[in-house]
Amino acid sequence: MDEVSCRLRVTSNDPETARVSVRRHQFTVGRPLSVDVEYGHLTALEYALGALAAELVTGLREFAKRRRLELDEIEAVVNGGLDNPLVYFEVVGETGVVGLSPITIKVYVASRHDDDTIRQLWNHTLERLPLARTFTSTASVQFTLEPTTST
Repeated sequence: MDEVSCRLRVTSNDPETARVSVRRHQFTVGRPLSVDVEYGHLTALEYALGALAAELVTGLREFAKRRRLELDEIEAVVNGGLDNPLVYFEVVGETGVVGLSPITIKVYVASRHDDDTIRQLWNHTLERLPLARTFTSTASVQFTLEPTTST
């Protein structure tokens, strides 16, 4: 199989947002980052971390489906941010580069299957997800699985 690629178009005609168009879908992205809890848009950083966690959740479901394993519920909790964010905000005297701080993602899986089966699925999934593989090779990312048995 040849390369799989995505083609997106990103435009901006307003100082606060960019509009991303892909296939027949569109979404709006706000500033690269914001510390204002009242800021009215999702930031690029929030989208990136959300995309990584969503890839884990939907990837687990997809690989479970291929193995005829039923997963009842999946939830991911993400903690991440930036090292040296004051450089981004151009605070006088701040130097260096801005980068992702360590990211932790804890994934909770409720299933009728035993923990070993879910952990095997988890390891298999992590090996095959492009964002997870890319993030772990370029940033400090810790993935944790918390399987629970459903009744």
